[in-house]
Amino acid sequence: LFNFEIGVKPNESKLSKIIEFMMEDSILTVEWSHDGKWLYAGGEDFAITIIDTSSWKIKQKVDRERWVQFISSSNRGTHLAVGGVSSEVSILDVTDGWKEAISIELKGLVPLSAKWHPKDQFLALTGQNTSVIAIETTNARHVPGYYLQSTASIVAVEFSPDGNYIVVGNEAGIVTVYRSSARSFVTAYELVISDGASQSIVWSQSGEFCVVGSCETLVIISKCTPANGKVPPRTSGFGVKKVIRDVNIINSISIQNNSRYVAVAGAKTWVLDASNDEFSCVKELDEGMIYASSWSNDGTWLATVGSSQKLSIFDTSSQSATDWSVIFSLECDQAGQALAWGPSVVDGLQYLAYGGQDSKVTVIEIRTYEGTWETVLQVKREGVINALDWNTNGMLAVGVGDGTVTIIDLAYLQSGMAVNEMDYNWQRQGITCFTEIRRNKGANAIRTVRWIPTGDSLLAIGGTDGALEVIDLTERVLCKGFGN
Repeated sequence: LFNFEIGVKPNESKLSKIIEFMMEDSILTVEWSHDGKWLYAGGEDFAITIIDTSSWKIKQKVDRERWVQFISSSNRGTHLAVGGVSSEVSILDVTDGWKEAISIELKGLVPLSAKWHPKDQFLALTGQNTSVIAIETTNARHVPGYYLQSTASIVAVEFSPDGNYIVVGNEAGIVTVYRSSARSFVTAYELVISDGASQSIVWSQSGEFCVVGSCETLVIISKCTPANGKVPPRTSGFGVKKVIRDVNIINSISIQNNSRYVAVAGAKTWVLDASNDEFSCVKELDEGMIYASSWSNDGTWLATVGSSQKLSIFDTSSQSATDWSVIFSLECDQAGQALAWGPSVVDGLQYLAYGGQDSKVTVIEIRTYEGTWETVLQVKREGVINALDWNTNGMLAVGVGDGTVTIIDLAYLQSGMAVNEMDYNWQRQGITCFTEIRRNKGANAIRTVRWIPTGDSLLAIGGTDGALEVIDLTERVLCKGFGN
């Protein structure tokens, strides 16, 4: 360590040695804490050496399992990011004796450099690949009060069209309707149906009813309003409108935008007519075992995908279900498990995302006037694609079996131009940068993702850990908890 004294003239400046420390092996990195209180050194000795600059003595050594190739001190001096050789970065808590607070796996990126945001809101990492990874280091995106813990896996989540209610279903067959208050979720109604890993919940766009399917039972829940229009105090106002049993495996439910038809998909795909409150079957689609179904936002197209490794698109523009027909089918690499239609801004162009056991998200463009389609992009993930939801701002949320949620910004597809009219860079910009949310270090699969319909910036996430949380994905400059 040297002391550098700056003289009045260049030849009057001098460098004088303060002290010297002998490490046990080669030194690869040295870092000061921002308050100057500590000096950190790391390298091939498998340790971080911490030097107290007030006494110039070694305070302690923190053993590591690998070489230490970089050390980065947070601007507030409370945390230390360290890493090297392995594809992970460790965050040490300075206030707790430099104990490891968390270790973040980086999926193949061996980090060689790390830099903290000026306000410690992010940690940027680069290394031995072509990526730059920025990790959010605060809990600002977690909305206080909007967290639920279930004793069983969360398998389905749905919001009412006005965003005032959320329906949550778990693997034990418990379905709960919560009222979304200003500060938290409040239980409004609860029922128990058949337990099982497959469950689907969809609320009609009219807001008049909610359809819940699990195993072989279909339950229609509706808001019950007395003749005088006033719901008695201390009551939810919800009730069971109809129960349909022996449906023979239910994997997915989709409701047309005008709330008339309900598609119930599983071992068979039934189309129910909800217009007369009888929910009678008016059409049966023979597509084999279907895992996911979804109606386009304008209600004119119904997509299904399942174990047959085939994605089918039905023309449902006719008022009579008997006139519906397949306009085209395309082959999938493996069984599909999730579907989501994107927002459409111009007639004749639709966008559809699908994924499943092939561990990738595929987005296709459908030119409905021509009856043709084209793949826009494919994004590879590290696990099975369990859930997809696409909001009106063009943000596609992907729930993955490896315990992560990927947010892909596809707003550029709302330009009104077909993909073949765009240049290459414009077409592929959606895969250059995306946000990934990882929960419990990826130990639990994400089973469901759902955007809150009223804001398009709040995302509900549920998984096999039984946790349901709401994440704020507003622009960072507007997000609560982040400074200007």
